[in-house]
Amino acid sequence: MRIARADWLASAGTLDGLERARRVVPDNAALLARVALFRSDSGDSPATDVKELRSAARLNLLDSGLLIALGLREEIALDPAAAEADLVKAAEIDHQFKPAWTLANYYYRNNQPDKAAPFIQRMLNLEPLGFDPAPVFELIWSQNDDYRNIFRLIPARGIRQVQYLQFLMTTHRVEAALDAWPTVLAADENSADVSAGPVLAGFPDFLLRADHVAESVKVWNQLIDHKVIHAGHLDLAKGVAIADPGFHSTPGTMLFGWHLADVPGVFASGFAGSARLEISGDEPQEFRILSVLAPVIPSARYRLVWNSDGSRLSSAHDPGFAFRIVEQPGDRITKCPPLLDADGLSSCDFEAQAGHEQDRASTATIELQYIRASGTTRVSGILELTSAHLELGH
Repeated sequence: MRIARADWLASAGTLDGLERARRVVPDNAALLARVALFRSDSGDSPATDVKELRSAARLNLLDSGLLIALGLREEIALDPAAAEADLVKAAEIDHQFKPAWTLANYYYRNNQPDKAAPFIQRMLNLEPLGFDPAPVFELIWSQNDDYRNIFRLIPARGIRQVQYLQFLMTTHRVEAALDAWPTVLAADENSADVSAGPVLAGFPDFLLRADHVAESVKVWNQLIDHKVIHAGHLDLAKGVAIADPGFHSTPGTMLFGWHLADVPGVFASGFAGSARLEISGDEPQEFRILSVLAPVIPSARYRLVWNSDGSRLSSAHDPGFAFRIVEQPGDRITKCPPLLDADGLSSCDFEAQAGHEQDRASTATIELQYIRASGTTRVSGILELTSAHLELGH
């Protein structure tokens, strides 16, 4: 009955309730620990907290929470030797996240990073999906900006390196991410891990947004070689700048793949060796339906070559369809001749704009647009593109 009444009093979750419960069962070690931790968390009387926590810890030898609270209180009371001893003891009896996290923070606060390293590694070697490691990574970076030394702390097994790469991408640490990338990709288990795939596949886009176009292309090709993505290789030196010239990959899923816009009155089926556009005649008078991002070399001459079939359109040579090339930075636009000027192969020449650094790659977006020509009715029927590729001009 006494234990039941004590439980009922303690269930109020207040200090008064806990104190009344302790008076009912003064010899209950677990209740003494709850009172001590509650008073410690309230922070009203640090000196009393240390005494109570110490008494509770003697009665609860395997309660790491008591030792953590005691160590932190001793740190506030400027007793570093006692604080470290209790925090180390907590980490010895409890190998989960919180004791290691608390001790690592303690060592960093006291300028002892070498002592923190084993506990950082202990945390990162726990179950990879058991907690979000981003705060641990942030803690390491707050004390050290040498990304090579930091990367040595990251376990080589499991998905932890992929989680670290994602952290570097989220916090925009480009150089550190580039340095870690070869090791992360080289781990076969990462390439095969379903949860790792989206992170790895997102790395080229991250590099492109950071204006590392050449590195983005290199990573794209590596992902293809490791079968993380399924697409065509790119080769800046040879002018191979469209990854899917034959329209074989699923549109809209990859950085350097084709993207289809949702346009009323225009239905585009998934690619299977061609881009097939079914047009109802109720489409807008102007729209952009198809686009692809292409890496280009500044000042290089290029030729866009395509093969189209408009024979099943209401107007087989409708002049409203045309490619346009939008270059970054600056959005410089090159307008190509009408798509259906001739049957079969057609082309459009342009020169990539000069960059501030001549050897630095940039990008061009190739878009297929429709603008209803003056004096014509809206087109309807089927337009088919069987190929579209870039090649270096002369």
